Amino acid sequence: MPRPAAALLAGALVATLTGCTLWPGGEDEPYEPTREEPGPTLAAAPPPADWQDVRSPTGLVYSVPPDWEVGDPFGVDEDGHDPGTDWGSGYVTTANAIADRDYCALGGLSFRTLVGISATTLPGEAREQAESASRAMADSIDRRFTEAGADVPVPEARSIAVSGVPAWYVSLRGQVRPPRNACTPPVIRFDTIAVSTRTPDGAPASTVFVLMSDEGEPGVQPTETIDAVVASLRYDNSV
Repeated sequence: MPRPAAALLAGALVATLTGCTLWPGGEDEPYEPTREEPGPTLAAAPPPADWQDVRSPTGLVYSVPPDWEVGDPFGVDEDGHDPGTDWGSGYVTTANAIADRDYCALGGLSFRTLVGISATTLPGEAREQAESASRAMADSIDRRFTEAGADVPVPEARSIAVSGVPAWYVSLRGQVRPPRNACTPPVIRFDTIAVSTRTPDGAPASTVFVLMSDEGEPGVQPTETIDAVVASLRYDNSV
């Protein structure tokens, strides 16, 4: 699918700071914030041995097939610095990977799959980040990436674990309405994983992994490959 170079995701992620809930104990017991429990992991097995690891300064890493490109899709600046990929106002990813660049000749950047991790830790609850990013992307798929719009239901985020750390995961599909041009697939997939963390002052925050991929026609990346890329997200010190 073609993408404008300036902004790939319309709308910023919600960045709402939410305080911790304090539970009263006995007179001599200190107050302690509630602890979020991690859900199940997505990974059934480690990624294939020949896949490339894509590392983020946040400590997260994911893996992609050997023929994918790693790095910012728009290149680096004159100093060799990765400026990051802009997915919307105030939201930038580094640790990017792209599959099947320029597969479509209609102009602009085209790709079958694009992946990245937020360049900074984002304030706010992880579940809110995952769901707000998904809603923003659903709106972009309907209004910007298609000629006649798309039907894009947004499921609720589900609790998962990334290297034992609580995280929230949303995977949506945009069913594109006809007519479609040669660069627009029948289905656009968008996955978000927001991994829970804390700001230096202890407020809720998250690091966000995002993936966009074409589906539903010849030439797209296999679903099992995309699922394996998503499931490979982990912290750098884990297998």
